[in-house]
Amino acid sequence: MPTAKTPHHIFIARQPIFKRNMRVFAYELLFRSGLANFFDPRQDGEEASSKVITNSFLLIGIAKVTGGKKAFINFTEDMVLSGYPTLFPNRDAVIEILEDVRVTEEVVAACRELVAQGYVLALDDFLYDDHFIPLLKIAKIVKFDIRQMSFAELKRQVKIVKQYKVKLLAEKIETFEEFEAVKELGFDLFQGYFFSKPKIVEGRDIPGSKLHYLQVLRLIGDENFDFSKLGELIARDVSLAYKLLKYVNSAYFARMHEVESLTSAVAMLGELNLRKWLALMMLSYLADDKPSELLRLATLRGSFCELIAVRLLRRGRDAALFHTAGMFSLLPAMLDKPMADIIGELALAPLVKEALLGRGVNPIFQALCLVKAYERGEWEPVLTLVNALGVKLDDLPPLYEAALETLLLFDFTD
Repeated sequence: MPTAKTPHHIFIARQPIFKRNMRVFAYELLFRSGLANFFDPRQDGEEASSKVITNSFLLIGIAKVTGGKKAFINFTEDMVLSGYPTLFPNRDAVIEILEDVRVTEEVVAACRELVAQGYVLALDDFLYDDHFIPLLKIAKIVKFDIRQMSFAELKRQVKIVKQYKVKLLAEKIETFEEFEAVKELGFDLFQGYFFSKPKIVEGRDIPGSKLHYLQVLRLIGDENFDFSKLGELIARDVSLAYKLLKYVNSAYFARMHEVESLTSAVAMLGELNLRKWLALMMLSYLADDKPSELLRLATLRGSFCELIAVRLLRRGRDAALFHTAGMFSLLPAMLDKPMADIIGELALAPLVKEALLGRGVNPIFQALCLVKAYERGEWEPVLTLVNALGVKLDDLPPLYEAALETLLLFDFTD
């Protein structure tokens, strides 16, 4: 039976923070020691939160979670005063001062000491008030939740805060229109899932090259497609052939001798893994004019969905279907088209199509919804979906960690 008690596992999600050029600057880490304390307002999460953060660095490894980028981490007033931020190297962590931290002499002194030690301070969910001036003088980043105020009020507050030597970060951005608007206001950093939604352009056709990649996806998505033809498909593309050999000779496979033959590489991977690898390559071509984070997220979703199918739902025979649903869920953002306009170009199983279109309720659709909620740190929907699927909540953190490891296999140019 599913349970909300998770004494041994760390729930951690990450949200990308982008620079103006849409390259990833850092990730904000969202922690929960277990989902039980999330729903219990009586529970003091101070000690639990500090242990979770510490354990995440020691047990999971920050490089695995952030891929070498900086980590934005929330700290409460008591945690700042207790010196918890110094547990983390200043090269890895950005210290987020939560909005409900009181601006006392002790807090300001503790923050000054952190800055003197080389830490970057960010003021979270900022709403301007004169009493924040001492922190504004030492902070490097100020985060505005654009959902907390009108655009006119945001513009007024930005004008005030710009007097200080800080970078402006806009969070909760959901559309490209909002992204463009806050860029005009002078924001430097951006957070939200606007990059994963399509920017619809009326009358825009899919370019010919991308149509070719979609045709390849159609072939490998067809369960009746001849496996031997996959090798021929790769052999006709020098770039694909090179990437495949590089992949099978990577440290992940820990081989004694290099694989030099394309035929050997194809045989070594097998049909399922070759289809998955080729799908990733096609998606990378489709997203070549998009932020690389989009491809990272597609890879992460595919792996997470597949792991849920194999290890929790015991549906190993359907692993490829779950993986496809996760990876292809971001096609609208890659092609700037609604999913309904894309799906007809692909030879997908009915259950995968239903999941991608959000029609009907089946395990693939539920797993995809679970993965989306988890990646955003939306813990209440996570718990609801876990119960709907009849799986153990405790099993999700190690699967997410395993899915993150798959990102290390590929070179996502940033």
